[in-house]
Amino acid sequence: MKTLIISLLFALLLPGGGTGVFAAITEQTIYAGDTPMFSNCSVEQTGPMELTVMPCSWTTPGLARVFSILESLPAQIGLGELGKALRENKAEWLPGHQRVRVWWRDAEDNIIKKSRTRVLSVPKVLTITAGTFWVVYMVDGPGVTMDIVLQPWKVERPDNTLDYLIFEFDVPVGTTDLNTIDLEVFTVRPDFPPAKGIFEK
Repeated sequence: MKTLIISLLFALLLPGGGTGVFAAITEQTIYAGDTPMFSNCSVEQTGPMELTVMPCSWTTPGLARVFSILESLPAQIGLGELGKALRENKAEWLPGHQRVRVWWRDAEDNIIKKSRTRVLSVPKVLTITAGTFWVVYMVDGPGVTMDIVLQPWKVERPDNTLDYLIFEFDVPVGTTDLNTIDLEVFTVRPDFPPAKGIFEK
């Protein structure tokens, strides 16, 4: 009997009240295309009113132009402006070594915004309270690190924001478990979206 009572109490303390019902976490997907954009960040419900962002990395797309295979051909032997840009680390080969990505530069020939990778090295626990519209951002940290910020949706986002992680979500007054809340997590897929059939929308 004592074992049964302990088991029941343990079940009640689990996310979803021991029912196995968790927050409806869906993906808001973007495809990286020709950019170096990457993310393996994921979110889990780890308590009735708690979310945890697991360790992950985020790579920004930067601002660049991608040249075609034909345009990139002279760079294969180091010729032309593309060959020069590669030598000066102002450009890079795409996977497959057939096309060149050149970072946009300003009037002073400085790269405007190059792709960079930021890392969340430990899980980040977010405690949610009811009665607020929330949003979760990935923000730039020292060195190659990043942090995760939970804040009310109406508050201006931090200046060092990298991007959204969880889009705006409403937690109504009286909510005691996030298993009733829909969450949209920003998700990056590689390459381009799959081609649709002729009759697909």
